[in-house]
Amino acid sequence: MRAKKVLTILLLGISAQVVAEETLTEGASLPALALKDQHERPAEIPPSTRQLLFAADNGGAGLVTNLLDSLEATWLSQTHRVYLADIHKMPGLISRLVALPRLQEKPYRIVLGREEADLVMFPRKKDCATVIPIQDGRLGKAAFACSDKELRDAVMP
Repeated sequence: MRAKKVLTILLLGISAQVVAEETLTEGASLPALALKDQHERPAEIPPSTRQLLFAADNGGAGLVTNLLDSLEATWLSQTHRVYLADIHKMPGLISRLVALPRLQEKPYRIVLGREEADLVMFPRKKDCATVIPIQDGRLGKAAFACSDKELRDAVMP
């Protein structure tokens, strides 16, 4: 029994290391994602997408929300951008009773990563939004915007 526990711990450690090494980098192909938006509708990244806005935590989500709330509701789709938000760390009860109802009030689409593996491959920096250009299905160099001004400058040069 003890050997099983040790083996499980070793395998979990190896899988965590593999996940950490699989972060997408410049030149990588845009991954196929099978996710849903805040309204539980299937969401994908269309081939015409020019840029991803990714929030891995509350700080990054606040930056993206501030930006998107200041723009027209159709800005994301009109400018061929997709907003991805990783909410897997949010407790289920808080997610269902507080966060999702608030997200459903937003007039723009938010593609949600609800499980750890959903968006783990995207580069991230604490309390920052990740901005990733896309050209011909390939990712450009990710930039981190850690303030409202940096994010606005990154998406509206």
